[in-house]
Amino acid sequence: MPTTALERQCTLLLPGETSGPVKVEDLMKQLESKKDEDKIEAMKSIITGIIHGEELGRLLMPIIKFCTQSNNHTLKKLLLIYWEILDMYGEDGKLRPEMILVCEGMKKNLVHPNEYVRGSTLRFLCKLREADILQSLIPSITANLEHRNAYVRKNAVLAVFHIFNKFPTLIPDAADLIERILSSEVDSAARRNAFLMLFHASEQKAMAYLYSNLDQLPSLGESFQLVALELIRKVSRSPAFAAVKSRYLRCIYTLTEYPSNPVAYEAANTLISLSSAPIAVRRAVTAYTRLLSAESDSSVKLIILGRLRQLRKRHGSVLSDMVMDVLRSLTTPNNDIRRKTLELCMRLLSPRNVQNVVSVLKKELMKTDSPSHEDSLEYRKILVDSLHRCAVKFPEVVPAVVHLLMNYVGDENTAGAKDVILFVRHIVEEYPKLRVSILNRLLENFDEIRSSDVYRVALWILGEYAEEPAVLDVALRTVRDLVGPLPFVPAAEADPADQDGGEDEKGDVKTETKSSKREQKSKVLADGTYASQSAAPALESEAKRRKRKQEEEDESESETKLRALLLSGDSFLAACLASSVTKMVLRFCKIRKHGTLASNSQLAKGLLMLTSLLRLGEHQAKAKAKLDRDSRQRILTCIHALLHPEAVEEAFLAKCRERFHGMLQTYKAIDNADEGEDLDDHKEVDDVIAIRQLSAEKELHDVNADEAGVKKAVGADANTLDINSKLSRVYQLTGFADSVYAEAYLTVLDYDILLDILVVNQTDEALQKLTVELNTSGDLKLSDRVQEHTIAPHESKTINVSIKVSSTESGVIFGNIVYSTAKGVDKKIVVLNSIHMDIMDYIHPATCTDVEFRSMWAEFEWENKVSVNTDFTDLSEYLNHIVKITNMKCLTPDVEQYRECGFLAANLYACSIFGEDALLNLSVEQHKSGKITGYVRIRSKTQGVALSLGDKITSNQRKDAKPAAK
Repeated sequence: MPTTALERQCTLLLPGETSGPVKVEDLMKQLESKKDEDKIEAMKSIITGIIHGEELGRLLMPIIKFCTQSNNHTLKKLLLIYWEILDMYGEDGKLRPEMILVCEGMKKNLVHPNEYVRGSTLRFLCKLREADILQSLIPSITANLEHRNAYVRKNAVLAVFHIFNKFPTLIPDAADLIERILSSEVDSAARRNAFLMLFHASEQKAMAYLYSNLDQLPSLGESFQLVALELIRKVSRSPAFAAVKSRYLRCIYTLTEYPSNPVAYEAANTLISLSSAPIAVRRAVTAYTRLLSAESDSSVKLIILGRLRQLRKRHGSVLSDMVMDVLRSLTTPNNDIRRKTLELCMRLLSPRNVQNVVSVLKKELMKTDSPSHEDSLEYRKILVDSLHRCAVKFPEVVPAVVHLLMNYVGDENTAGAKDVILFVRHIVEEYPKLRVSILNRLLENFDEIRSSDVYRVALWILGEYAEEPAVLDVALRTVRDLVGPLPFVPAAEADPADQDGGEDEKGDVKTETKSSKREQKSKVLADGTYASQSAAPALESEAKRRKRKQEEEDESESETKLRALLLSGDSFLAACLASSVTKMVLRFCKIRKHGTLASNSQLAKGLLMLTSLLRLGEHQAKAKAKLDRDSRQRILTCIHALLHPEAVEEAFLAKCRERFHGMLQTYKAIDNADEGEDLDDHKEVDDVIAIRQLSAEKELHDVNADEAGVKKAVGADANTLDINSKLSRVYQLTGFADSVYAEAYLTVLDYDILLDILVVNQTDEALQKLTVELNTSGDLKLSDRVQEHTIAPHESKTINVSIKVSSTESGVIFGNIVYSTAKGVDKKIVVLNSIHMDIMDYIHPATCTDVEFRSMWAEFEWENKVSVNTDFTDLSEYLNHIVKITNMKCLTPDVEQYRECGFLAANLYACSIFGEDALLNLSVEQHKSGKITGYVRIRSKTQGVALSLGDKITSNQRKDAKPAAK
């Protein structure tokens, strides 16, 4: 439907239900009734009917005749709503003559003895857009500025304010009038409205009034103070403000300690905008940190933390001194706020405060041991990660941190315990002097580990860093004690295939038929012939079965966690154990010399453990899951290494640690790059440097801040403000042969989409009541109503439309153009081409740790699996192509190494502007012919993100495919 008069001018829409078409005759009878209740019901039906598109213009005169004279307050309120939704113009485009009577009724309301009637009428006049009606009401409106009741005065000021904004010529002396009223006003709400009006009408007079009452500002009320602070920020860059700046600063210092939280927050913001002196910044940060502790609303806390993160870029040294005040917000039970607080504090660390920060984190970590502590497991994980970052940045705190965290390797929370053991792995590599003490502590707590993931990392640490003879002996002994008696499968319980021990030509273990387990004997049948009969072995007695079951239960109670995990069929853990034992045995042989009795003894014990693991994985009854092929191959490789220790010594003992050291250096470089992105942009050699003190008065503003604001306002950054980027966002909506040509320029501003639609009249006659009717699908919603326009022949008009976005799912914008001409009665429609929104407009590259990636991968339920079908022949080149078309960040470091091995596995991550995470795993293999095959798996919490990214990859996999415009 085209835009109606209701949609053009109404500021309030009331929902309602209708049982059927409205009968004008029945409404007429109700309006003519002498009972106000009947009139009220009629007015409600009329308002509901107009909202639903009913044409009830015939009832205007009866309403004026029978309802305007009533003194019922409910009826008067309904009349104001009716005037608001009424189309006050006739078919000729002129004001209806009945509006003269309406004006007379409003004049009577403006002098009504009841304050409520006056106030509600004045509020209605704020929404009125007809200058002809307002002009006759100006004397009555201004007279209410001096009414005895504050409610009337407050609404009279608002009416003057809105009328002056729309039609300044109707009240040319509005600023002088409000200034005079403001000097004698005592009501806080009316004073605030009057000052707001003066603020927008005449900044000079508003500043003069504020300056004269600056000493009384702390006592003028919260609403007035907020408007005053907004005015101060607005005029702070004017040349005249510099002379009185110090007095305003003293007042703002006082307001930062005001009991009202909104006032204190705005005062801190104003103080930062006025001065960058350390004392001013420290005062503002003090106000922010006080609000962090005092405010209970989590959203407010997040806003304040965001403000502190912005301050860190310019005033990091000041915030670094106040990091302990920021840490007070850890008392909140919300883990999201705790996480953001610690992220901020980690960026504020310095040699002066790191000891105090670590002390606070250790106390918080100890609090999580209490059973009454809410969300202790998740909070403990956050604290462990923060302590890890402290230790990496400042080695002097490592001894105080690492031994405390070692107590949590056996934590029931697998993620938290894994963070601890990964931290230990990092510290052992970076700080060789602490290796012996850390390894001894790890061996003490080795039997307390409960998770297979933690055991794998702990075994790797022992295999790589147990170099001292004493530590090495204890490590070998501890691992054997926790593994338990060997072999896992006694010879009597081994499978027949194991007992036979042979292998066929393909290397597979031989298996015998079930008939070998049965006894064969001959039997004479009734006809005198012979036959063979199979007899199963005798079953165990009930007592023997009970005894055996009891022995198994006693064994399960006494077995260690490591042995239980191995018996449960954990193939990966078995492979890690084999690799760790191999490294320790090889290092033992290197220290004690090859061929000695001690070395041969350790080799024999190591071979026994490895062969036991291999036999366990192939025993169907003892192990709950069979050993996978990769783990089996890994164990066989370790057995081969122990049989030929001197040949593989360097590969096992040196190469692995070199690769790990290189990985740490890569991650360190990535972290340094991420921290560098948070700093302000530096000027290049030939860039212009804007210095405010040397600028002209008309240019006295922060050039960099204004440029950044403009870029943000147009939805672009420095890399996309080129002609190609702009042209890629132009969509042709109609054809060149249509009577109306239209094209749209699309701008994405995070949660909003702005459409600038250029409409060109290609006919020889004027197009009247032309409107663009748009509809959306997906999570898109129109936020503006498009106004009607009249376009002269061969002229153009630009129409602006705003659309709200609520999620990352791809949406479609479609619609048509409706217009009429002077000759024709029927409306004409031109259908528009649809605009498909690109998901790349909402997704930005982001970073997360490997642990967080795996956690989200296991949590997200929506997965889209895309087969690789590309003509790329280089693995790294294909990965870079996927990164480019998906706008994601590759988390896998050093991908160039995959050029030689022929396969590539990489993780990609991105985050949407709505906080939605997108995970991508690329697993591809290159064949001898050069063809790349494999799969791209995408996971997300929402279905739309996974499907949209999958479609994006499918349509842009090949080299000749042109990526969709962003």
